[in-house]
This record gives sequence, C-alpha cells and structure tokens, in this order.
Amino acid sequence: MLKFLSSVLNLDERLDKHGVFDPLLDVDSNYFINIKRLQKTTIPEFKDSYLKINKRFEDIGVLLSHSKNSSDRFYGTALKLFDFPEVDGIGLGYSNSVHGSGFGAKLRKQIIGDAKQIIDAGVNAPELFHLVGLFESNVGPDRISDMIACIIKEDILSYTRRINLELEINLLNFPEFEFKDGLIINPYKNLPLLLLPKELLHELPIARDWEDIDRVCSEIDLIRNEFNEIVGEKWKKMSIGYKKDFLKNLFIEKPTVFLDIIEKYREVSVEPYDFSKDIRGEHIIAKVADKLPKNYPIEIENMQKNSTYDIAMAICDKFKDLVENNKVSELLYYDGKPRNEKIVQRAFFCVAESYCNAFNIGISPETDSGRGPVDFKFETSYEDRTLVEIKLTTNKNLVHGMETQIQEYAKSEKTSQLIYLVVHNGGSEKKIDELINFYSTNKSKKGCPELIVVDAIPKESASKYKNKEDKDK
Repeated sequence: MLKFLSSVLNLDERLDKHGVFDPLLDVDSNYFINIKRLQKTTIPEFKDSYLKINKRFEDIGVLLSHSKNSSDRFYGTALKLFDFPEVDGIGLGYSNSVHGSGFGAKLRKQIIGDAKQIIDAGVNAPELFHLVGLFESNVGPDRISDMIACIIKEDILSYTRRINLELEINLLNFPEFEFKDGLIINPYKNLPLLLLPKELLHELPIARDWEDIDRVCSEIDLIRNEFNEIVGEKWKKMSIGYKKDFLKNLFIEKPTVFLDIIEKYREVSVEPYDFSKDIRGEHIIAKVADKLPKNYPIEIENMQKNSTYDIAMAICDKFKDLVENNKVSELLYYDGKPRNEKIVQRAFFCVAESYCNAFNIGISPETDSGRGPVDFKFETSYEDRTLVEIKLTTNKNLVHGMETQIQEYAKSEKTSQLIYLVVHNGGSEKKIDELINFYSTNKSKKGCPELIVVDAIPKESASKYKNKEDKDK
C-alpha cells in the first residue's frame, strides 16, 4: 500500500509548505540526494554538507597518494574512510526492502584499488569520487546517494528534528506512534523516519548527463576523439560494464581526459528538480491518486456480494472517467510527450490501490505465476481473482496482448475473469481499429477479456476551444 507521511499523520500540505519531501512510508521513492544541489543550498543544516563530503574524499586521496602498496597503513586507513554503512530511514533509491544497496567489502576494495591507480596517474581531486559511477561497475545512483547520505547523516538528523519540532510531530500529538530521540518511528519499517528537503533531491544523484555514459562521451571532445581512434564503431556495441572498464583504463592511461571531465563537472549547475511536473512521474502520480477516493468516490451497492471482477471493472471505469473527464490524463504526459507504459501502469496502480484500500481487497502489481508477469491481479481468495493487463496504443503488440498474452496469464492464475485496459496516447488508429475488430469478433467467446479503451489524448480547455471556434467563423 502507498502510504505518504502527510496522509498517515493528516498533515495536509504542511510538508510541501516547508519544502519537505513527503516520503512514502511503506516503499522507497526513486529519487536521490544530488551532490551539486548540496553545493548551492542555503538550508542551515546543509550549508556545510558539500565541504564535508569533499573533505572526506580529499582525506582519502591524500592517504592513497602517500601509500606505497595495499598493505601499508595509509592504504588501510583510506579503505576504512571509504566505509559507508546504510543510513536507514530515508526511504530513497530502487530498493523496496528495509535496507538499501550500500557498499560491501568487496566493492569498497575494488573502488579504492582503482582510485589508487587513477590518483597515481595524476588525478587527485575529490570529484573523482563524485563521478565514481562513470567507471565502476555495480555503482549506480542509489549507491552514490547512499554514500552521500552516510557522510552527511548528522545534518539529515538535525534537519529532521527541526522539521518535527516546527510541525509538532511529537508523542503528545501522535500518541499512537513510537518516538525515539526526537524522531518518529516508521511503523511500516520499524525505523526512525528521516526527512529531506525537496530542493536537494533529483531523479539522479548528479547531473543527468553524467549518469548517461554515452551522453557524457559524446559531449566531451577529448573522450569522443579517443573513442574514434581506439574503438570507433565498436563503442555502440559495448555493454555498460565494458564501457565502464574502458573508461577506467582510459583515465589511468590518459589522466588529462579525466581532469578535463572534472573541470567540466565543476562548472555544471543543476536546477532544482521540478516535483510539480516530475519527469519520473512516480511521486506526482502517487500524490494525486492518494486524494482520489475522497474527492471522487466509487459507489458500489452490496459491495460485499460483488466479485473482484465487478470491483475491478468499477475501478477501471473510474480510471477511464478520471483520465477522460478529470484531467488525470495530464499526469500521463511530460512536456507534451507521453510517458512510458511503466508509468501509466503505475498511475493505474496508484489509483486502483487507493480504492482497493476502501474495499478491503488485495491488488498485486506484476504478479508472476510462471508464464511471465501480469500487470495486476485483484484477489479476495483463490476462487475469486481478476487479472488486468494494461497496454498503450503505441505498443506494437496491442492485438497480441489480448489474443495471446493475457490468455497465458489466465492459465497460470487459473481464472477467466480478465480485463484488457488500453490507454490511447497517440498510437496508430489502424492498430486500435484492429483491436476493436478482434474484440467484436471474439467477445462472445468464453475467456475473451473485457476491453476498456481510455482516451488519454489531452483535450483543449472549453475556453480555448470556444476561442478557436470564434476564430474559424
């Protein structure tokens, strides 16, 4: 279940007004602490955080530069300093478990060993560790964000305590919750809940261009020239892991390339992430969906006597109504471009899950019973389950999804209660016609899914439409 802190504590919009990221208590949110945002922040608890991060990395660099081999005291101390235990409670990253990715002993040794070689080659700058994800396998945005959080943990704790004080989040006002050292305990994870300012978070921990290796390489002439000379067209066929190994070796052999990258990185300025538009789509969709049951309730008579199919149909119809008539369609686009199928599926899940809570029935996203994952399963018992498969009209397998895919899922789940929900976001009208014709021909046959087509094409407002009509006259 998606449970926002603001909803659980009935805080309304107070977190937003204080610029605090509203965390989900039961799952992680896929956003990350951005180092470059820390460099610019004026929030008192974080004003020295960037310097604190660089001081840690500078100390590691000095130790490695003095080290003669991996057995000496300098090297061992550097390895100890490059230790970032999990900061439990911030609820960021890709993991839905209680603990995140972290740096294990093997990965720490690998990174310090590679950093030693790069430093010996002539690159001794703290930003080397900012950009470690460029050349180290198994280091992605979640691990870098965890690393940052570990270094500035005390700053995060201070900020959380201040916000709790200002919003009066305490045992007196919330006696049903447990508190420890001025922090509320997240009842879903049994850990102290840590808060972060929205202005420090981003879809990635550093500028988007620096996470995307191909993009970095195409925008820096030195690297592009090296690739053309050394590997040429082979670069496009390399795996991400091989590209990272190639970059690591390049930085060791030609440190001027990495120094140039670091100089350009220092010049990068990252604007605050716009949560009101939310390029990822996950947070804004969940926030909107959280309020839908209250603002747009579903009325089902004799709900206890209805099957999961009846309830799933009611929720699908409500989703269709919300998209077509209540501007929920705007959530399915970013800067005028359709969001991908995963985000649309998440939008449906957030809407459906909000209503399922009220009906006390289970909904499971992407359940796999052996023939691949179906998008959603509504279930009250083994005998009563309904499958919902979602496709965009831009999906090339639109008809195949109804004719074959959902049928395979039905066999695995041992149910004939099927709904095929198609969201029209600009796909081929010919494909849509083919789908409707297939459904019309087969809908009387046993096991044919119910087809629901949702028109998610953005509509002009009534005033704009009237003005257009007036101009045409």
